[in-house]
Amino acid sequence: MNSIKHAFFHSAKVQMLLSIARPMFQFIIWVMPLFTATITYFIYGGQSPERVFQYAVLGSGFMGLWSSIVFSSASDLTRERYYGTLESIFISPTSFSVILMGKIFGNTLWGIVSMVMAFLYLKLLFGIQIPKLSAPLFIGTLIIVIFAVCVFAFLLALLFTLTKYANTIMNVIEYPIFLLCGFVFPISILPNWLSWFSYILPPTWAIEALRNVTGVITIFTYQEALFGLSFITLLYILISVVIYNFVDKKARQSGQLGVL
Repeated sequence: MNSIKHAFFHSAKVQMLLSIARPMFQFIIWVMPLFTATITYFIYGGQSPERVFQYAVLGSGFMGLWSSIVFSSASDLTRERYYGTLESIFISPTSFSVILMGKIFGNTLWGIVSMVMAFLYLKLLFGIQIPKLSAPLFIGTLIIVIFAVCVFAFLLALLFTLTKYANTIMNVIEYPIFLLCGFVFPISILPNWLSWFSYILPPTWAIEALRNVTGVITIFTYQEALFGLSFITLLYILISVVIYNFVDKKARQSGQLGVL
């Protein structure tokens, strides 16, 4: 158990150092959240503090979080494949899933940093008011949200492992997730047939759970959002186990994980 924990946190540490060394990732973490925070504040700035927090702060923060996860999940595996190290990681004594989750966790922490930056930026520059929050409830919900988002990213990373077009897919799905999950607007304004796709994505329930911590109900109550997030996360865990076993079997049979 100690060796697994050590591998997980070491993988996260190394991943954080490697990610922040890339100019594109630096832009995603340090610069892009400021642009999105500014735009969302201009949209919601005249509304209640709860509304500003729910959509300007959390919305812009989640956009940065999602970008850091989707870009890292795709580009990091593609980079390992091109370097010829993906096979070595896959057959290392430590399970590939532990190393992969460590990578995802490291990039997720950078995403949390971008969320904090967006909040501080809006607070210092625009003087937004902080709504009344229960700190223990918010922190507890945030931990659950981080876990759920990591599970979602893990599933995506496994799917990216199966294709050499990961970077293309990565660029295609970034903005649709912004829209489907309602990062900067309630999904209730989406067409009914489209909103169903929102309900099967963990970020939708994650951001709704955090929004309801303010005490102002959005689309779902806090209990509904938390239950939905827990259920969909469990479902994604089960799917991830199935896909991981498939990837493992396919890679060991073909021996072509790095040259798909």
